[in-house]
Amino acid sequence: MSDFEDDVLDSDDDLGTITFQGAARNFDQDESRPFDLADVPSTVEAEDALPQSEIFESLFLRQEGPQPVGRTWEQTKVQSVNLSTLARTFKKDDKATAINLLHRRSVLRLDDDLYYGSDDDMLAWDGSKHFLDFCLVVGGRPGLHALLPNRVVDHTFSLALNLCLPTRLFRPKFGKLGFDPTGCMMALGTAPSSELWLAFCPRENLEDSEVANDAPLLSEKKHGDTRLSSSHFRMAVMFLAHALSQNPDLPIYLMHPYGTDDVDLNAWKIKDVSNIYQQTTWDLRLDDLFNLHNTIVSDWDEWVAAAPRSWKEDGWLLSRVPVAVACRYGQNQPIANLNARANTEEAKIWNKERSYTNIRYVSVAIATDITCIRVKRWIEVPNQDIIDLHGVVYDSPDTNIREEVDLSNLPHRDPETRHENNVYDEDGRRIPRLHGKTRSNSKPCGLLVNLETISDLFTSYIPAYDDMAVDADAFQGEQISTPSVSIFPQAFLRTMGHIQCDAVLPHFAPFIAEIRRSTTRRPQPVDLNNDEPLPDEHDLFGDRLDDDHSRIPPVLIPSACQFYNEISHRIRPSAALHEVQQGRITSALAGAYGNAATNITHKARLRECKMSLPHQKYDNKIGLDDVPRDLRLENIYIIQCESLKPEKRNGMSIYKDIIVPLARAWSHPNIFQALRPHICVFASHRCVPLIRTMMSVFVRVSSIKAFPQVYQWTAFGITSLLERLWAYQLPILEAGNKPRHEAVELCSVLERTLAYAHTGNARVLATRLMRPLWLVQSLLEQGLPTFAPSIRTTSAINNPITISASDWPTLDNLNVPAIASKRSQVLTYGSDHFEAYKAEFHIELSINKLSPNVFLQYNTQERHCIVIALVALRSYVADVKTLVATAVKKECSSNGTDVEDKWLGCELPLGYKDKAYEHLLRCVVVDPNDYSDGLPNASKEKLSVQDFAMRICQMTRIDNPMSVAAPLIFTAPSTPVFRIAYARMLKYAPTNSPAAADKCVQQAYIIAANYLEIQHVPWHAPHTGSRGRQSRKTVHNSWANLGKSSAVNQSTMGCTNPRPADMAAEAAKMAQASDARAPWAVESITLQSLPDFFARDSLPDEFGLHNVECSGDAVLLEIYEWVFANFDRAKPIHKIALLAGIYFSHVLPDVFWDPKDKPSNDQLTNERTTTNAVRKLPWKPNKGSRKGSTWRAQFIAMVPAYIVSVYERESPLREYFAKKKAFPPQWNAKNSAKGIGSLNLVRMGLAKARSSRIFKGGAPLSDWVLLTNEELTAKHKELMGHLQDRQYGPFKISVAFIGLDKAVEVGIATGTYTNHPAMSSIALKKRSLPDSDDDEIEIIEHVQYKRSRT
Repeated sequence: MSDFEDDVLDSDDDLGTITFQGAARNFDQDESRPFDLADVPSTVEAEDALPQSEIFESLFLRQEGPQPVGRTWEQTKVQSVNLSTLARTFKKDDKATAINLLHRRSVLRLDDDLYYGSDDDMLAWDGSKHFLDFCLVVGGRPGLHALLPNRVVDHTFSLALNLCLPTRLFRPKFGKLGFDPTGCMMALGTAPSSELWLAFCPRENLEDSEVANDAPLLSEKKHGDTRLSSSHFRMAVMFLAHALSQNPDLPIYLMHPYGTDDVDLNAWKIKDVSNIYQQTTWDLRLDDLFNLHNTIVSDWDEWVAAAPRSWKEDGWLLSRVPVAVACRYGQNQPIANLNARANTEEAKIWNKERSYTNIRYVSVAIATDITCIRVKRWIEVPNQDIIDLHGVVYDSPDTNIREEVDLSNLPHRDPETRHENNVYDEDGRRIPRLHGKTRSNSKPCGLLVNLETISDLFTSYIPAYDDMAVDADAFQGEQISTPSVSIFPQAFLRTMGHIQCDAVLPHFAPFIAEIRRSTTRRPQPVDLNNDEPLPDEHDLFGDRLDDDHSRIPPVLIPSACQFYNEISHRIRPSAALHEVQQGRITSALAGAYGNAATNITHKARLRECKMSLPHQKYDNKIGLDDVPRDLRLENIYIIQCESLKPEKRNGMSIYKDIIVPLARAWSHPNIFQALRPHICVFASHRCVPLIRTMMSVFVRVSSIKAFPQVYQWTAFGITSLLERLWAYQLPILEAGNKPRHEAVELCSVLERTLAYAHTGNARVLATRLMRPLWLVQSLLEQGLPTFAPSIRTTSAINNPITISASDWPTLDNLNVPAIASKRSQVLTYGSDHFEAYKAEFHIELSINKLSPNVFLQYNTQERHCIVIALVALRSYVADVKTLVATAVKKECSSNGTDVEDKWLGCELPLGYKDKAYEHLLRCVVVDPNDYSDGLPNASKEKLSVQDFAMRICQMTRIDNPMSVAAPLIFTAPSTPVFRIAYARMLKYAPTNSPAAADKCVQQAYIIAANYLEIQHVPWHAPHTGSRGRQSRKTVHNSWANLGKSSAVNQSTMGCTNPRPADMAAEAAKMAQASDARAPWAVESITLQSLPDFFARDSLPDEFGLHNVECSGDAVLLEIYEWVFANFDRAKPIHKIALLAGIYFSHVLPDVFWDPKDKPSNDQLTNERTTTNAVRKLPWKPNKGSRKGSTWRAQFIAMVPAYIVSVYERESPLREYFAKKKAFPPQWNAKNSAKGIGSLNLVRMGLAKARSSRIFKGGAPLSDWVLLTNEELTAKHKELMGHLQDRQYGPFKISVAFIGLDKAVEVGIATGTYTNHPAMSSIALKKRSLPDSDDDEIEIIEHVQYKRSRT
């Protein structure tokens, strides 16, 4: 047998095989789990799912969300359809009609003969069947107490100890552990009907019961991964190997208690020091188990103390204690039998199962099945029969107020209501006085919960009798909160289904209070004077307790409940393993996009679906006449054993005094009569009236079962489409071809819709795809599914369901397709398979549906290439993330996962934005002292972005490609994506020569890389200088920068300056400063350093649409999108506009003017005088309370956008002006509120004023005009000349835009040089140039002469 570690724990595996493996585990079928309505398989759990609460809200509130384009959801007429119509359609197998109904917005109407009122007098109810569905036992002391049976000898006992389960998750979602299970649960194997766990519990939780009691319930707080880390698992196995080796009856040995290397846990293998993995399981007898338990208790502390120091560095081993946990669920075992003898035997079994002396918590799910059957007639039970069987009968179940009843004076029915007059036996159980007579073939009715009213039952409780009132003292100290009810509609019925709540019905409060009063121990009082115990009825200070148990934690805690039809339990082993919830058809279709590594899995899926489709298997399961139809009511309770009376702390008492009373409480009239109005009753058969024929013979037309067949009727349109889609795609798959991506996704949508019909779980709804297709709205607002007009279906088998590429929902303006099949593909075939599939789909969609708002400065052919290149590079970036993340986890880097998560969360992880470089540096550099050197190998291998693009093309071209090497990742999904992208781009590249085509592809990659701000890429390890071929494999700890570094004065670095406090941040700044392509932000630089950054290829981070709030206005959005898409640094006005925006932002908030400073109209005689007057206006803040006048980033985006849109004739603004002879009013309103407009355009020297109306804005291009081309050229030459002056140029530009006075003020505030060497600050003077058409300022230089000495 191969060593288990070789498969699971070996940390020396090749990185590529770990990171980009092709196969995926089946997470949903290798382990059992509790039945939880909220659970769904991983394969259909949507990443963009709705919260379950939205389904409840949809019953009463209108749903919000983006509306589809074209004929809207609201404009579609709503029609009603009878359930009987759907039943007939299904029975006739009329698939065409069923599919056509999916294009109608339909509301379901129930026929009277398919549905009974819950108050129908002819319905017989029974709640006598009870079951144990879940049990979680947690020890309260170190050792295996939860696993030890309460018997000394048992030759039938056997326990299978399995230490080969490091990946098994602890799955219970209800109950109490008393600690957080994250990273501390180790599976030990199985015992009869139980899973065995060893929990490494925090010491303080075990030693202090108050800490444990304060720990949240499993249902209250979502915990992390419960599995032990690889290092902690090895420690645990070594300890268990030590403990087992102490047993002379077991052939287990341990040569080195702590391995062969005290420092590195991974330097040795367990199989080299022990034979614990010689076999997968070890069968332990009862004596072996007790021996193991005693060794754990006695040896743990000493073993930990002697462990190597490296084992204890993280503190985990020192702070933990091993405690056993036993868990069983889904066993559906009957309990609380009406037969007294059977009930006694069950109590004895509970007593033998384990000793509860050292058990802290027992969590149980107690279920009761409510059965309803329609009777033909009622027969009165003779009074004498009741007396003979029960003797004395009573009028109430309460022993405090009940009285004996003379049955001869009490009629069987109330004369007015015709309801049965109930009587009760000595134990308080109701004695039936009416017996229902049923037909021989009658079946129970199908029961569901009324979702519209059930929440009321949890929020209000009025006892039917005074004796049923809640004892407030019994719940003293507990927090009372409004229960949260989650609803799960069934069969597209919308208002009928299952529920789950984080509390039990308040009607159980009296029963819980009575159990607490009868089983809670008293505090152990102590007399402080003589240290002798006082009588139990006195407290610490000698006062009587008088039944006050408030000092003791409650014995019984109600935790949660769920109500569901029994058929949901019987047709699947857990709530997550329903046949129609697995996404099998989707994975069978998507597998065609796989490779050799996934071929076996794909063939298995294909074979499975060829045999029968998932919904056909379900149809087969419910085809039996005796399928369960009962309503299962399941309550979850926690028993805190340390609060039990000593004489009650045993299995027999727990069963008889707690479990049985809780199970039988459902039959109490105060509970069931309150619940019954909220139950929906489906007829088990629909009996159609007899029809008289011409021969006077009566014939029965049909007899239809209503439940559970209602699932088939309402989902028949969906299942019909799935069958036709599969029939059409199967020949394609068998021929070795691939189905269209749209077909795979539509199949996933259909399977998710069908899963919703059977579960009502919102987590199966992939909203980003299903909402635009109208499925989310229809399922929530009306119940029955409805397709948007974009989906086309045909009655023929050929391509039964289609959607055009132009109508496919996308996630952004780059046409990233909305996808529903991701989880199914990732978990079935692996993430590499899905990434390649997604990229190919994105490429195909981009070809057919070119994004209208990106890369508009390029022609259509070039835009196609750029978008395809962008898809491929996004896939590459994802692979780089995986490469780094996997390596960091494997190395167990001391940097921690926090920094790794920060880097993975960066929008542009291979750039500098959002500290991406700094976070990456912390991830890949182990020693913080090396942070100052930057990314490893960054200075040895220098590449340009052109080199990067060329290498991609050389390694992925169709003809004679080079071997895949750094920076590409050989085993990553992006490598085949690059090959697909290259082939697709050739269709749009020039065809005159291969060189031209290759250059076009390279240029597309360059543009896409700049768009994604890819500044550095992973590289191969540095050459060692040894002989032989050097490795060219991409690694995570060697990087190449794609920017040309500017010269750095090395003499001023490092030697004399003190060491930076944060070397990673400093290294990030240095790398960014030396990168000509690195992004930059105005906020992070000074005006004095602006010339260095303004010359870069990249624009400032603030300049973008993300800093402009358009409030959904289409006109504004069109203008701004056009500006940012067509901004061209090569154009003088664009460069001037950006520079103006930067300087304008430094004047904030003084961008307005005071009306008192306006000259009289007599002085504004012509264009020159008016322009000069505007330019001389002092810059003042606005006196009003306008908001948004201090956010600098907004102005850096809006001011250049205003200037460019005004100057460019092709802009949407100028096109609007050409038609309307005015600017859009919303444009004027938005910009004037910020001080952006014609007056400040003139004020900054970028326009000229022609009349005094400029002070009120003026008519565009009439009251003010733009600079001529010659004037613009001169302005551009002047400003660019100033940029060449690194010392005084920034100040000169400031003077040119905002005048000398304000320029000096801004210079002082920003630390900018404000005087020329040949000037004195005192000698600075200014005057308007004579005979000038504008207000250009002339700076007079007064030369300072030194006075000669005499």
